[in-house]
Amino acid sequence: MKRLFGQDSALFRFLQILMNLAIMNVLFLLTSIPVITMGAAYTALLSCVFDLLMEEGEFSAKFYYKNFRKIWKPASAIGTAGFIILVVLGHHAVYFFTSESSVRLIAAGFYIALFIWVFGVMICQFSVLARKGFWEKAMLKDSALLALAKFPVYILILLLAVSPLTVFMASASFLISMLPVIVLFWIACPAMVCGWMMKKVLEKIYPELFQKRNEE
Repeated sequence: MKRLFGQDSALFRFLQILMNLAIMNVLFLLTSIPVITMGAAYTALLSCVFDLLMEEGEFSAKFYYKNFRKIWKPASAIGTAGFIILVVLGHHAVYFFTSESSVRLIAAGFYIALFIWVFGVMICQFSVLARKGFWEKAMLKDSALLALAKFPVYILILLLAVSPLTVFMASASFLISMLPVIVLFWIACPAMVCGWMMKKVLEKIYPELFQKRNEE
């Protein structure tokens, strides 16, 4: 029984991760209420995800809010500016895709590629900011280049990141039945996978960011 339910057991660690994800999800929803702070909320969420992946043992609601307060200004600015650009690019992609122009597919594909690239720049800056705790101009250039170099990876990350939006296409009865899952895990679980993928991408470029903090 101790092997199954002890603190070192796989079951206990799994349940602990689920509990942490649930807390992270609720905190993200609460700090996203002003809408303009969604970028900061997602960055703080990524900081907690990296903490779990690195097994640094710092995660708590206090840890989340500490990171949120530290990065909310630059992350909110990045998120707001990025969202506006993505809306414009998305609008142009839909316009050309539904138009009768002879080059509509080429134009639509161009704007879709730009959409994915801008998203990659955003998520890369969020991820580095989550570990660094501050923003600097070099991050924008590095993120832009990395989003081009790892373009296929960012397609998968984009699909994961926007997957929670499928909730808006669901029926009211489905939303009611799935409400506990939505409140506790709907954002945090995809973010966990996104964080794992971003860690694989970034740790070769920023190895210093992914050294355990308790070992520094």
